[in-house]
Amino acid sequence: MIKSASYILCVLLGLFMSGCEKVFDVDLSGYVSDAIVFEGTVTNERPPYFFHLTRPAAITGGDYYNYEGIDDAVIVITDVTEGIRDTLQYVKPRFENHVYYDYYNYDKKRKETEHINSVSQNSAGGVYVTTKLYGIEGHSYSLDIYYNGKHFESDTQKMEANLIITDLKVTKVDLGEKGETFAPCISFINPPGENYYLLSFFPWSYTHSTFSKPNALFGAGSYWRYSILSDEHLQENVVDFAVDDGENAFGYPNGWGYDHSSDSVYVWAQTISRSCYDVFDQMLKQFRTDGGAYTPSPSSITGNIRGGVVYGCFRVSAVSEKGIYVGERSR
Repeated sequence: MIKSASYILCVLLGLFMSGCEKVFDVDLSGYVSDAIVFEGTVTNERPPYFFHLTRPAAITGGDYYNYEGIDDAVIVITDVTEGIRDTLQYVKPRFENHVYYDYYNYDKKRKETEHINSVSQNSAGGVYVTTKLYGIEGHSYSLDIYYNGKHFESDTQKMEANLIITDLKVTKVDLGEKGETFAPCISFINPPGENYYLLSFFPWSYTHSTFSKPNALFGAGSYWRYSILSDEHLQENVVDFAVDDGENAFGYPNGWGYDHSSDSVYVWAQTISRSCYDVFDQMLKQFRTDGGAYTPSPSSITGNIRGGVVYGCFRVSAVSEKGIYVGERSR
């Protein structure tokens, strides 16, 4: 995220860029001094898993805000099921044209390097990596952050079994006012019980992209190719479910992100908890606000981490994926 993704940063950017009919005076003084931002996900992919801890920081006379890496925190993720407590290691950025992170891959038992093409020096810090943890379906995990004399802790999050995608195709769907358009559609088996998913797609590619590496932490923008799904009204066998093209800060209508010229498409499905679903639901409502009488006013969104003002969501997700080559098709 997901991001894991930089979802919180994306939403915050969207709030500042979106046009509103009503003007709101927002006092950011307390937000800057007290808040921290947590990003990163434990997945069922091969470890290690990277996390980003930052704080909002005024950079020009208090008029603009950036995100400054927090380098002196203690972050602990615990596999509650196995009783394994992992104190994350801070990874210092190395600047040589690009930003590089040198770390030890405990799964492959060797040193490795990851690089990020575009990230500000200010926000490049605050990256932490696991040292022994594995993301396993069915296991539960908790997060503890010790920083600035405070203890922040999350709800316990269980990694539900991954979604079984049985088919992926690009076919025409009816978007109502916009009419029919080509969209990625998945078929899948919906397991019993209450299930929540984070869905995302990416045109122009049918190759794998991991959620556990540092580049997943740096990708905020005004386009958000993610949607959430509750299976409350779904059958056991779901056929040709259109993957939503996500939200954006410019008010583009549904279907804005489908690329008809693309010759391939890739879809990810990530299981999420009800508490994370609720956080993303708040974000979506913020994206859709226009300051009118029947939409919510812009406001701060906090996640499932308590102990202070924390923006972000501690998430554990089983990832499933499917990519296809679709070739040429008519508009």
